[in-house]
Amino acid sequence: MQADTQIDALEQELARLEGAIARECAEIASVLARPLPTDSARITAGQRRITGLAREVMAMLPRFDRVEGELASEARARAAAQGGAALLPQRWYALRARTHRLRGDMNRWHEVGALLAQQAPPSASPLYVMRDALPEALITQAEVGDALLNSLHRLINPEEQAQAAHAHGCHADIGLAQSTFLEHAHAAYRLYLAQRRRAPARFLDVGCGAGLKVATAIEFFPRADGLEYDPGYARTAQSLFAAMGLAQCRVIEGDAMAFDGYDDYDVVYFYRPMRDMDAMKALEARIAAGVRPGTILIAAYGGFAARHADLGCAHVAGNLFVAHASTEEAAQLRCDAEYIGPFVRRRETALTSVWEPILAASHANGYGLRRATPIRV
Repeated sequence: MQADTQIDALEQELARLEGAIARECAEIASVLARPLPTDSARITAGQRRITGLAREVMAMLPRFDRVEGELASEARARAAAQGGAALLPQRWYALRARTHRLRGDMNRWHEVGALLAQQAPPSASPLYVMRDALPEALITQAEVGDALLNSLHRLINPEEQAQAAHAHGCHADIGLAQSTFLEHAHAAYRLYLAQRRRAPARFLDVGCGAGLKVATAIEFFPRADGLEYDPGYARTAQSLFAAMGLAQCRVIEGDAMAFDGYDDYDVVYFYRPMRDMDAMKALEARIAAGVRPGTILIAAYGGFAARHADLGCAHVAGNLFVAHASTEEAAQLRCDAEYIGPFVRRRETALTSVWEPILAASHANGYGLRRATPIRV
């Protein structure tokens, strides 16, 4: 009877602490989910309350250990007298699991608190950093990485362009420098988060060639497809996705001028898929007319910038544009996106914890905990 009383008291105390911490996390997450910049005072107040609750959790642990020691001693004595295993009450094992889980969560509070400190208040940062403003070491590292990816590109796709694709006016499989594409994709990711859409983002590369940019885009967007006219290039891209285990990527073999699925995507990337200028202009018009309002366009070449307004698109920054939007709407979107952090959500499964509402809301704002575990693809 004494054991039941002790377990009852600990269960009630643990439930009280779990509930109070969960409510504080939900409150902070609700503040983080509002338009940036956030209400720093409410977040700071919530942090103080959670710190107090964390102290209460730690203060409860010695009592938990003492009760467990007493129950274990009783179980050993009972087993010695009656035979059998020295088992604790069944309820205790469930209580122990909950307590250990909460203790583990509290051990990460300093990390979560540091994460919140980045957002209370957040600071604005530009979507693009001028290459000349980077340290020389980073510029050199980007150039070396670009050279390597260019060599890998040729290795991955040794296919000659199909005669039919050439006759159709398609460019051969030319690749934008990887570091430049990463700048565009990262900025587009921050724009997408600033739009506060609920559905997972979908990315399309028009004229994907061997599919390297699609495979890169999956680091930013949960779904990524490539549209490719050349059947040989399309097969190469599909083989690449299969070899990398990228079930989230697919290649669509077809004519970009006849494609009727542009409105399925949130981010559309194109880098001069057509050789002929008139054909390129016609494709730009086809894409701009086919996408949904608010779709982010990555037009990674100079010509589109001169024509975007006539196509109903507004310039945001760099080579990013937003479809069917006004200049004022694009400027507001850029301002909102500059308050989105630089963190990219990794493709990994996180263990459920009491901090999950805060982590999810922070990820939606471009902030997160760095993981030591590798990304598994």
